[in-house]
This record gives sequence, structure tokens and C-alpha cells, in this order.
Amino acid sequence: MPMHKSTFDSILLLGNHSNLYKEELQIQSGIKVNSLTFKKKDGFEEDMPHQFLLNDISIDFNGNYSLDELSFALSILINHNTSFKNCLIIGDPTELFYQAFCFAKTNQNPHLIRQEIQFKPKLSEDAFLFIYPCGMVAHNIRKEISSLIYLLKKHNRSTYLIREGEHTTLQILQNLLKKRRLSLDVFTLEGSGIEKLISSQEYFTS
Repeated sequence: MPMHKSTFDSILLLGNHSNLYKEELQIQSGIKVNSLTFKKKDGFEEDMPHQFLLNDISIDFNGNYSLDELSFALSILINHNTSFKNCLIIGDPTELFYQAFCFAKTNQNPHLIRQEIQFKPKLSEDAFLFIYPCGMVAHNIRKEISSLIYLLKKHNRSTYLIREGEHTTLQILQNLLKKRRLSLDVFTLEGSGIEKLISSQEYFTS
């Protein structure tokens, strides 16, 4: 079985929650930090569609804000942009946009999640890092987490969770990037407030 390198080429801040830390992480990181968010259309502007914002560049999205339509559109975006290859994907698993990206990245139809994989999946050099939700939503995330864990485990994707304790999410991410100023890899993710949920480390090498 071929081995893959462990280092990530970039970080992807995916969704509104993770992008709260965008400015600080761009300063701390020695590798590229990309941003992808969803902007709902203005109800008063009939001709203005929804938008994907990739590093503040707008991409029209004419579909509905639903898991299947978002994941389909995102799969097209992923396949045509090298920014989404070999990256650490940071976001809030309760955000529908983040969930849709996970389905798009694994080329999985949300309606057929329980079916067997009909194709041999490519070994991924990506990893997913969940930010624990803030506020009342944090009390009701079991369903969203379990669904994504099932999806990512099925497709053998390395997955981690930030649990705030003595440090905040921002402090945990800053500490991680300070320690790995010029290079970030899958072996350094666990620890210091970051918990391993799914490991694909057997497919990585330094």
C-alpha cells in the first residue's frame, strides 16, 4: 500500500464559526490559511443568489440551502480548485455548510449514507478538525456529530475534536500553529485540547 506524506499544504477555515478566528490564525500560521463561508442571499434583492465566499471571492450558488444541494455544488467547487487538496479542514460540525462539505469531500450522496461505497475511495491526505459549538447548540449536537463521524469513518478520514477546558478554541489553535510554525502534520494534532475521533495515520508517513 503506498504511503502518503503527513504534512498539510494548507488550512481551510470552513463556515462562520471557524472564520471568527481567521485574522488571528493567519498571523500565527506559517502555512496558507484559506477561508470558505456561505452567504445567504438578501431577501430584498430578487436577482442576487446565495454566495460561496472563497477567500472573500464570491461564487454564485443558485440552489437551496439544503444538505444535498449544497454538497453537490461544493463537490464541483472542490474538484476544480487545488486549495481543497491536502488540507486541515477546521469548522463547526453543527453548521449545515460544514456537513455538506464533508459529504462533498468524500463524494458521498447524503441520501445514500448507509449504502456500501460503490467505488474504491482514494486515500485522503486531508484531516477534519471539529470546533465544539458555542451557546445552547452545544447541548444538542449528538445527532450531527454521530452522523459525520459515521460518514468520515466510513471513508477513512482522520478526524479530531477541540474540547475547550483551561484554554479557549482560539488559544488551542494558536498553540498548535506556534509549535508547528512552518509545517503542520497529522501526528501533531492530538493533545493540548485536541481529541482524536478517527485515525487514518496508518496511511501517512513523514
